[in-house]
Amino acid sequence: MRTIKDLMIPMRDGVRLATDLYLPEAEGRYPLVLMRTPYNKKGIEGDPMYDYHRYVESGYVIAVQDVRGTLASEGTINQNGANEHKDGYDTVEYLAAQPFCDGNVGMYGLSYFGFTQMAASGQRPPHLKCATPFMCKSLSTFGTTSMQTISTFHLGWAYGQLLEHPEEYMPDPELRARALPILRENRAKLGEFGLHLPMNENPAALIDGVPMLHDYIDLCEGVESKEFWESTMSPIDHDQIHTALLYGTGWMDGALNDTIDCYMASRRSADTLTRENARLLIGPWTHGGDLPWNIDGKDFGEENSGKAQDVIGMLIRFFDRYLKGEETDCFEGRVRYFMQNTNDWHTASDWPPPEAEMTRYYLSEGALGTELPEEGTLDMTYDPSDPAPSAFADSNRHFLTADWSEMQHKDVLRMSTEPLDRETRIAGLVKVTLFADTDVPDTDFAARLTDIAPDGYERLITQGLVRARHRNGLFTCDFLNPGEVTKFEFPIGNAGYALAPGHRLGLHIAGSMFPAYNRNLNTTEAPSLGKDFAVAHDHIHVGGVNASYVEVPLI
Repeated sequence: MRTIKDLMIPMRDGVRLATDLYLPEAEGRYPLVLMRTPYNKKGIEGDPMYDYHRYVESGYVIAVQDVRGTLASEGTINQNGANEHKDGYDTVEYLAAQPFCDGNVGMYGLSYFGFTQMAASGQRPPHLKCATPFMCKSLSTFGTTSMQTISTFHLGWAYGQLLEHPEEYMPDPELRARALPILRENRAKLGEFGLHLPMNENPAALIDGVPMLHDYIDLCEGVESKEFWESTMSPIDHDQIHTALLYGTGWMDGALNDTIDCYMASRRSADTLTRENARLLIGPWTHGGDLPWNIDGKDFGEENSGKAQDVIGMLIRFFDRYLKGEETDCFEGRVRYFMQNTNDWHTASDWPPPEAEMTRYYLSEGALGTELPEEGTLDMTYDPSDPAPSAFADSNRHFLTADWSEMQHKDVLRMSTEPLDRETRIAGLVKVTLFADTDVPDTDFAARLTDIAPDGYERLITQGLVRARHRNGLFTCDFLNPGEVTKFEFPIGNAGYALAPGHRLGLHIAGSMFPAYNRNLNTTEAPSLGKDFAVAHDHIHVGGVNASYVEVPLI
């Protein structure tokens, strides 16, 4: 294997980005696979997802680049992703023109690496033939959702980068000496700071001279603004993409629904090549390149790890098809997904699987059922000073497989079906329809679907949220008329999950899901900029013409 280290590739504005190359030993022109990362291009040498030796042995040049403003690259990173679109295009086209490349370029990687692929793809570089974005998003900017909410993960990510690579992000020794003690002290209190109002005055983000923290302030001030989203080139327009795409995620991946949303957007693309050559892989995995088979004590079978399933082999076959023109396929079917609890794999012609049938379970006091209940209301209070959690660690210190029966919160409504008399398999997108009224002009409704075992252990299946003012779509702002019954229809996430006989299907309804979503303050102010809040008193209607329900896709 030949290597070229720190090739400085010029961008259109003159900034140069450091790139390492791994090439086959024999001179010649080869298809090239590119990764763009903020985590140090040298890091691929120990990551099982990025076995560059195997790619080189398969006849590919591997290029790994530090994105703008990170490690060996010049410029300043924009944590909201604004740089990655044009930089991705320029890098693809520069590398395609080099003597070691035959003009066919693909991309790969997960998480931020996945986003850089989507950003480049949205710019339609002529030589980008395929990409394999795993565990990423494209329909909202970093740390946000299409409901224009903000996750505290955005600020936590910045702290992680700053403390891991202080010399690169704070090259001025005086700034570094001043900022590092503050950053270290603040990191232990990010949860506490996450409750600070207004969000754009969060003390953890107000450290002078650290641009990455200013990106968080920009996000808080701009998340309600179409102009801000346009400045970050978000959402990415899948109609403009012209490349084959293999998406990958896992049921325990925090980016699960974002990744599946990307796939579904590609399947709606006006571009025929993109629409017909989108594929989706969903395993039992969590976020990261390890693709493990045992998560928080939950054993999915060693044969279902990413290594045992040979995910790298799937990727190489995908590249062989679109970069070399070989008659290979990454896997059978358009979609390959894992069914939790039965630990078997399935293929589908699309996602959601067309054979799944949506089944309604109607809400009532403490119960879910397929029969329409009597008319009434479920009364709920949402107090922004005491939000219900989006996740927690249970008494066994399990986080991703936590026992939600241990999470007791006064503002959470709980209901469940009777014990199931047969195995019940869920495959697809779970949706909730609520008919509700409230006494405030804006509020959130959160829903969580669970599996309740006979011994009481309650495991999360999927969860999601609707922000009332944005219930009709991105950049809409439709406030509520207090006391008026309003219909809220919203997806709460995807699932491939089998419930055993004797288990019950559970549902939680709350007014918050923090810190995955910033709190709605229940006022007409932008939630990220408001200082004051109101307590919401909600009434969810059940039975009759305003019957609320959850729709579950059953195989």
